[in-house]
Amino acid sequence: MSSHFDTPASNIPQHPAAARRQHRQHGDPAVVQRNKIVVILLVAIMLGFAAVNVWLASRRPSLPSEVEGVAQFNDLTSEVVSGPIAYDQRPPVGGPHAELPQLCGLYRVQVADENIVASLATGAIWITFEPTMTEEDIETLRAAAQGELDVVLTPYEGLPAPVVMTAWGRQLELSDPADDRVQMFTVIYRNHERAPLVDESCARGVGLPAP
Repeated sequence: MSSHFDTPASNIPQHPAAARRQHRQHGDPAVVQRNKIVVILLVAIMLGFAAVNVWLASRRPSLPSEVEGVAQFNDLTSEVVSGPIAYDQRPPVGGPHAELPQLCGLYRVQVADENIVASLATGAIWITFEPTMTEEDIETLRAAAQGELDVVLTPYEGLPAPVVMTAWGRQLELSDPADDRVQMFTVIYRNHERAPLVDESCARGVGLPAP
């Protein structure tokens, strides 16, 4: 029998602890709303950064496939031979070569063409300069070539220009060691797929580069 003093269950005051548990389960609406806003802002920021990077990449000038003024030599053979080789070009741009490459780095004396061509075959860049070039200009070349990684710098007698840049099948004559094309030539042609032994390295070979 129900008493007229009975109170409906929905009207029974909820215990404070139970109310807190329910509050935690459903979350504070203000906190939930704030978290949503934070997530939306973070997503918007990330999308903004991505859009900026895409825009910058689209405006960044791409490197040319060839350097202005470069001479091209194609259909070069690449076989290991012993003894001196009579090359058609001086400095040579490729062809038959010694078994061991010249170690990359700076040399103060002229070295054997046959070992340098073996270095070119691995994708190295060869920078030749007149033997009378000043130390300041040599350091300019050294800096423009981005150090000595996969780059050989040597003096060379009888050059057609003060500086001659050589990669496998490519050669560029320069009158000024500060020419921007020193760096561009190095970046574009170093370890180029045109080199027949590009998977190998000139880090192991013959020679003693200068410190």
